[in-house]
Amino acid sequence: MVPSGKFDPMKIKVLMSVILFGSLLAVLTACGNGNATSSSIAVDTAATSIPFTNGITDKNKGSISGNVRIHGSAASLNGKRMVLYSTYGRINQAIDSVAIQNGTFDFGEKKLDNGIYMLGPSENNVSSILISAKESDLNFNISSMRMDVGVQCANSPENDAWLKYLPKEALALKQIKDLRIAAAKSPMKAEMEKQVVAKEAEFAKYQGEMIAANPNTFFSKVLTWKQEPNRTDIQQYWSNIDFSDASLIHGTVLSERIQNFMRGFSKGQESGFIECIGIVAEKARTDDTVLEFVLNQMLVGFYESGMENISTYIIDNYIHGDACGDADLSNIIKSTAESIQKLSIGATPPNIQLDALGGGKIDLMNMVKQKKYTLVMFWSSWCEHCKGEAPEVKQAYDQWKAKGFEIVGVSVDTQVSAWEAAVKDRGFVFPNGCGKKLWDSKAAKDYRVTRTPAFFLVDNGGKIVLKPKSIREVNAYLMQHLK
Repeated sequence: MVPSGKFDPMKIKVLMSVILFGSLLAVLTACGNGNATSSSIAVDTAATSIPFTNGITDKNKGSISGNVRIHGSAASLNGKRMVLYSTYGRINQAIDSVAIQNGTFDFGEKKLDNGIYMLGPSENNVSSILISAKESDLNFNISSMRMDVGVQCANSPENDAWLKYLPKEALALKQIKDLRIAAAKSPMKAEMEKQVVAKEAEFAKYQGEMIAANPNTFFSKVLTWKQEPNRTDIQQYWSNIDFSDASLIHGTVLSERIQNFMRGFSKGQESGFIECIGIVAEKARTDDTVLEFVLNQMLVGFYESGMENISTYIIDNYIHGDACGDADLSNIIKSTAESIQKLSIGATPPNIQLDALGGGKIDLMNMVKQKKYTLVMFWSSWCEHCKGEAPEVKQAYDQWKAKGFEIVGVSVDTQVSAWEAAVKDRGFVFPNGCGKKLWDSKAAKDYRVTRTPAFFLVDNGGKIVLKPKSIREVNAYLMQHLK
């Protein structure tokens, strides 16, 4: 439920238990194939032609907090609630909400840290805004039901600049991405890569112009962080980031920079990832809050990418080990590490208790005792991959159920009718339950599921014996162990 009262700082700390490392999944998966950097390195060697503008000055250094009044008009959203979200990496956490009455809303005066925040009637309909302690009054004019358009803040130079900048950034990044894809496929690769660099230089020039037009602002600092002036130099890559500035954690900039750093310098090798982790962690030791943030980003990012050996390395060396020296890491990140360890091979995973479709209860730990192997399958009605594997799932169940095999389906659907129809359509006669909250259900959170399908094979002792990527891996395992 969205809070309607005062800002609760403890709710921000809760986000640390579930942090997604942006699009690291795709990056690291590609790196694992050894292909991630093959087309980008040639482009990066021309980085010296890309201008860099430093917008960090003595007047905007460091993390600052102050009292800010956030209010405005939103006639098109009248009758709804306006929600203010704090950001922590890519996670948005609701910290307050107010009713939109007579076309206006007013959060009143709130003490907030400098950072990137989100404003909108729901988490899926928000506008990115800047909070700067130097601007004590933010009066927004929202002219559309969609928060990605029609948002203005004329009395805030910082937000005026930010809201003008964001669509141009989105367009430029798309153009650069499209050019890179085209370059990788083109027989005239070298010429295409020059076009990539030219587009990057053009965008960097625009960033510099925006910084120059808004000196000494939080906005200019954020744009400085977004630039990579030393992206081909592993030792100097972080030269324009001050890790003692805790406002880094409020937004996606640092997450994106860590992702780019891993992509650019790991070479898709375990030793490369470990070297990059060490460099980032050492840089972040200047501030415990920032250190905890980067450890969370890397820990959960590697885990979600299927690189559990790397996440285990981070747990052993930086969370339970002494690699962070006397850093004051909170119990939250330690709980995150513990939850990941509970999902490793040989560990006992969390119990799952759900209402079963058709009546009765699902209690995983009671069920596993009755079978030799139980497959926990997270799925959804709308997932095409799940739909494609459904016939093989049914076939595996029919083949092995008489020999001590069970499947427990856990849907992440939010629409019960869609889930029920999919169960019937796919012929899933094994026990099925539904979390009804997408990734926010207890089962999905406990099992750190952020995509479907996801499989966990558990033996009758309650231990995870296999974390397969497909039902075919399950079949291969059962052929060896259920003869």
